[in-house]
Amino acid sequence: MPNQLRALTLAAVVLTGAGVSAETAIRIVYPKPGQTIAAVDSSFIFGSITGGFDRDNDTLTINDQSVEVHRDGGFLAFLPLAPGEFIFRIRALRPRELPLADDTLQRQQLLAEDSVKVVVPTPRRSLPDDTLAIVGDYNPPSGDLVLSAGDLLHVMFQGSPRMPALFSIPGVVDSVPMNETDPRQQPYWGEAVFGDGAVPDSLMIEGIYSGVYVVPESVSVVDKRIIYHLATPPKKYIHPRSGGVPDSAFDDRMVKLAAMPDSLSRESGYRISLNHPEYPFTVRFLDSIQTLRHGPRLGYFTIFQPAGVEALVVGREGDWYRAKFSKSQYAWIDRNLVTPLPRGVLPPRSMPTTVRTYGHDDHVLLEVGLSGKHPFRVYEDNARTLRLQLFGVTSNTDWIRYDFSDPMVELAVWSQPETDLYELKLTLTRDVWGYDTYYRGNTFCLRINRPPEHVDRLKGKIIVVDPGHASDPGAVGPTGLTEAEANLRIALALRRELQRHGASVVMTRYDMSHVSLNDRPVIAKNADADLFVSIHNNALPDGVHPFNNHGVSTYYYHPHSARLARAIQRELLRATEMPDFGLYHGNLAVNRPTQYPAVLVECAFMMIPEHEAELKTERYRNKVAEAITRGIDAFLDEYAHRNK
Repeated sequence: MPNQLRALTLAAVVLTGAGVSAETAIRIVYPKPGQTIAAVDSSFIFGSITGGFDRDNDTLTINDQSVEVHRDGGFLAFLPLAPGEFIFRIRALRPRELPLADDTLQRQQLLAEDSVKVVVPTPRRSLPDDTLAIVGDYNPPSGDLVLSAGDLLHVMFQGSPRMPALFSIPGVVDSVPMNETDPRQQPYWGEAVFGDGAVPDSLMIEGIYSGVYVVPESVSVVDKRIIYHLATPPKKYIHPRSGGVPDSAFDDRMVKLAAMPDSLSRESGYRISLNHPEYPFTVRFLDSIQTLRHGPRLGYFTIFQPAGVEALVVGREGDWYRAKFSKSQYAWIDRNLVTPLPRGVLPPRSMPTTVRTYGHDDHVLLEVGLSGKHPFRVYEDNARTLRLQLFGVTSNTDWIRYDFSDPMVELAVWSQPETDLYELKLTLTRDVWGYDTYYRGNTFCLRINRPPEHVDRLKGKIIVVDPGHASDPGAVGPTGLTEAEANLRIALALRRELQRHGASVVMTRYDMSHVSLNDRPVIAKNADADLFVSIHNNALPDGVHPFNNHGVSTYYYHPHSARLARAIQRELLRATEMPDFGLYHGNLAVNRPTQYPAVLVECAFMMIPEHEAELKTERYRNKVAEAITRGIDAFLDEYAHRNK
């Protein structure tokens, strides 16, 4: 049967026989037929079995290993894999003694069977050292590179271990020495974050060669490929400083391409440009919530940069521009979210003379007058300190005026840590509740939100409850319960519980209607939320053992949300008696807004049959809702006591 007709439900081949009271059917939820999973040596498969299967007498096997079936029909197995096309063979069996034609007995009757074929990538391995081969790039850039004078071009490739190696750039340099690194591990993020074990030593890779070239001012090339060179060591090597005496120890640092006439060569998979004539140039941000990173697709440098901010681009890697913000500060920008300005136009330069604060009923506003829209970054150094960095700005600040009637900002101090980096350190008289950043014209505004009135109690608080997912199902349980459905049921229970304590609850969705991920924080901001809680249920990435790694977990992003996350996690553990799956700083979209404390809660694991069964019960949903409510109440009480 073609895979496209099978979808998620696999129709079972049913063999009838004595004692079968109903048709037995096997449904596999994960993995999907034809799916390519991670390059791991073991992983999970789960689904359900329905019909005439008797869990007290019948047996379910996957690849000849017996698998426990939950009373709801769900099952979960964690099994070894092999690289390549791998088949999970699922069979439902019933013990029988039926005579066959040759008078022997058939001990098991086949009720149903099916199979799922997946693709398991072959993990990267070391090459044998009795061959000469180049595999190709190792940890290559995300695309073509543009570099400038003084930049380091770091080149790595994999080949046969313990060989002389070089790289060359046609028309630029013909023999940059490379050396083999110590064996490298192949870390798997899923195991590192959610698992209980380290990467095994068997994944250590030899034959990784590394070389560095400093881009000089004297060259300018566009769109060239790097050439890797590898050779077998010569039997005798004459060191240039040895006076003609053969050196028994081969020194690959002194090898030149001319001395490797029989070397094997291979081009890099990416191209490079050095001192490209179109660089540097200025770009303007188009996205209203631009995110800047420490490298292409890497950790966040800063978030929520508004449209109109300008930056100087000095390089590129694939679809990412490298921008220079100050003497030592660089960040990476998605090139699809900016527009280049005409050549010769530079980003604005500002020299602010005045900083001023203004007290309002629910916030304090700090304003810095600038000549244009600059990139910025805000740190929470501790519970009562905010540090604002403005890039491309040089201090001429002679005046800092406080709103004396408002004591919230105790002290504001400016500094100039380096050229084009202006910093304001704000010491507050109470813990940070939340803050917002924006431009009004060219005036930079930092809004520091006050905690809600009567902060020590739930009554009157505006709490946004976010049932994760909607039209996208999220994770799916063995019997087909979707995470979107489970999240909504828990969120509605939480809404009732919070309202019972006098809170005003705003839901991001009340039913299974679609709500985009980006719209959920907007709903909270428009509601003037005091707190934000997102409800989810968990799943694991391929290769992580589900029987060893599961439970409840809570996630925050900004430090001012950490105490709320801790309080909720503590109450969830007490109420559910589930394992502690951890408190996480998690880079999640609904947790990134800064205006209020925000957390995301993972209440159970969709893929585990026992957890899915619990999520179907009102008893468990109410237990979770009551625990989250107690956690919020404890956080509010703690905040009040810390800020008396």
